[in-house]
Amino acid sequence: MKLAYKIILTFLTPLVLALGLWGWLSYRTMSEKIHADTDLILRDYSDDIIMRFLSGKELPERFNGAYNTYYIESLTAEEAASVNAVEYGEAEAFLRSQEEFASSRIRKQVFQDSEGNFRRLTVSLPTFEQEVLVEHVLWWTIILFAVLLLALLAICIVSLNYNMRPLYRLLKWIDGYQPGLHADKVPSDTDIVEFRKLASTLEEAVTRIESQYEERKIFIGNASHELQTPLAVCNNRIEMLLERPDLNEEIATELIKIHRSLGGLVRLNKTLLLLSKIENGQFPQTSEIDLSALLQENIKLNQEIYGHKNICIDVESTSGCVVSIDEQMASILVGNLVKNAFIYTSQGGQIEVKIWESGFSISNPGTAPLDKDMVFRRFYQPSGRREGATGLGLALVYSVCINNGLDVNYDFENGRHIFSVILKNSK
Repeated sequence: MKLAYKIILTFLTPLVLALGLWGWLSYRTMSEKIHADTDLILRDYSDDIIMRFLSGKELPERFNGAYNTYYIESLTAEEAASVNAVEYGEAEAFLRSQEEFASSRIRKQVFQDSEGNFRRLTVSLPTFEQEVLVEHVLWWTIILFAVLLLALLAICIVSLNYNMRPLYRLLKWIDGYQPGLHADKVPSDTDIVEFRKLASTLEEAVTRIESQYEERKIFIGNASHELQTPLAVCNNRIEMLLERPDLNEEIATELIKIHRSLGGLVRLNKTLLLLSKIENGQFPQTSEIDLSALLQENIKLNQEIYGHKNICIDVESTSGCVVSIDEQMASILVGNLVKNAFIYTSQGGQIEVKIWESGFSISNPGTAPLDKDMVFRRFYQPSGRREGATGLGLALVYSVCINNGLDVNYDFENGRHIFSVILKNSK
């Protein structure tokens, strides 16, 4: 989960609870206020009728517009003592203006007339208008809650994205960074202390990485160069020993094994030296190379070498693929990919080659996908070390592409390993 989403979710939970509690309290307060006002109207109306009744004045009509009705009943002393002096409740009362019964709020009050007789006044007020008002209050509270929540969420997202821009720039820079390649300066143009400290730490780490990377390249180049002569001398001496007439079979067998092992070391040394030269930019001469023609040549050559495997080749070409690259590096790129496909294709398998204007792809059958993060690493051999293999073929391919404005990708689809080389500016 992204940091921005995590912060928003963390912020959203207490926000929803707080706004929900606020909305509930607001609704309850307004609802109770409406009911209290209704009871106050009933109390004033009841007091007016009682005063008129006690003073002998004319009583108002029982059906009085908005007020539903009232009536006065006589009580015995025992009945008066058994009920509350004032009592509120809900009941169905006849509403003459609507010619039907409606839910109403009622108030009952016990009083004594001038002769000491007990009376009970019951007044009622229809509550459908108050219910509609309460319902409106509820809906507007919900709408206000939703609007506030969305507004605060939008403000949070905008504010977070604005203030997190330095971090996003750093992450974008990290995604594009590759050791050994000239990279832009670490972005640190921010007034946020934490991000400036992060950028400073990252810049120090990159400086160390670049320094170690350069040291490694120099070491590998020097070591490979220095090993060339002693390896050649050892090979020559073994070959001289193998030509001696007094050599017995047992010693000859051991010398042949040593010679084979030295051959592997020589190939490894040459490949490492070649990698070092590529990374150090020692192939500056470029020309327009038609990779499609180079692919056809390498396919024919490997068909002759691996003819015993009866591999079927399917080439689909829509146009030529011309790249500005050193001729030797182009041969390394195409040769390693084609050879790799032939080596790892089983007896009677099929290799598919697709060529278009901005790139090409080579695919061969496989049983399981390779590790995308490791496939172009040096010495990576997924099926175990194979005799005669250095594990540097795809590393060479990757190095050639990186240093010549090409992208190399690996995918596994429908039981096939697919290696694609594409011009970066054609994406």
